[in-house]
Amino acid sequence: MPSFFDPPLPEVIRRIANSADRRIAWEFFVFFSRFEYALKRDERYLKPGTGRAEPNWGRFGADYAEAFNSDASPELAAAVRYYLKSPPWKQLRENGEMKWSEPNYHDGHEPLLIWLLSVIRIVRNNLFHGGKFPLIPISDPSRDRDLLAYAIAILDVCLRLDQRVHNQFIDGIDE
Repeated sequence: MPSFFDPPLPEVIRRIANSADRRIAWEFFVFFSRFEYALKRDERYLKPGTGRAEPNWGRFGADYAEAFNSDASPELAAAVRYYLKSPPWKQLRENGEMKWSEPNYHDGHEPLLIWLLSVIRIVRNNLFHGGKFPLIPISDPSRDRDLLAYAIAILDVCLRLDQRVHNQFIDGIDE
């Protein structure tokens, strides 16, 4: 009988889990999940009226849109430039087929931070729901790594914008 810590896995899942990109995928998974947890633990960033524990990313982005400085560090500037030039595609179903939408480029009508948090959630959905990462035929596999790494860089800066959210993020974690 398999133990909890050594479940039987189909070979395709084992290949994905053992791929060279598993670390960045795992780091993004943990960081994004913990950030979302921190938002939900703060009443200001819990969506009202839904009856569900749903984070209000839009409110967080609006609250810090002016404070967000995309040139605060070379790493952040590189991340923002990458997303502005190459935002993620969103998976959709059209006429019974799975397809990719055209990327949602920042048009300047909404604050940059709100847009960035929106496209980072697309990256999250693509990763968490099996949309495109990794081991599928794509022309540039490094793009997925870049989207994940740059998302982490942006979320890290966002975490430092709000001390209460930061405190929730680290609460219960031995540093």
